[in-house]
Amino acid sequence: MALEAVEAVGKAEDQARDIIAQAQAQAKAIVAEAEQAGRAALEAARAQAQAECREKLAQADKAGKAEGDKAFQAAQSQARALRDAAEARMDAAAARIVERVKEVGAG
Repeated sequence: MALEAVEAVGKAEDQARDIIAQAQAQAKAIVAEAEQAGRAALEAARAQAQAECREKLAQADKAGKAEGDKAFQAAQSQARALRDAAEARMDAAAARIVERVKEVGAG
């Protein structure tokens, strides 16, 4: 009976070692899966952030172009107004020059 008890204890120890080895293997597999899932989540977040960044840059570019166009239109309008004002004054200035030339020629 003592031999049977020793054999039973040996079997139990062997089973315990097998259980521990299986548990360690499962733990390693769980850690590997978690690391893989973490890397996949990180890559997905990185891809999403890059897409959002590209979209924000496109929106900023569009808004910048719109503001640039608006400023350009305003500058063109101001330039037209200045040109028109200058042309209007040019006729008066030319008339004064003609008058002075006449005065100098007559005098």
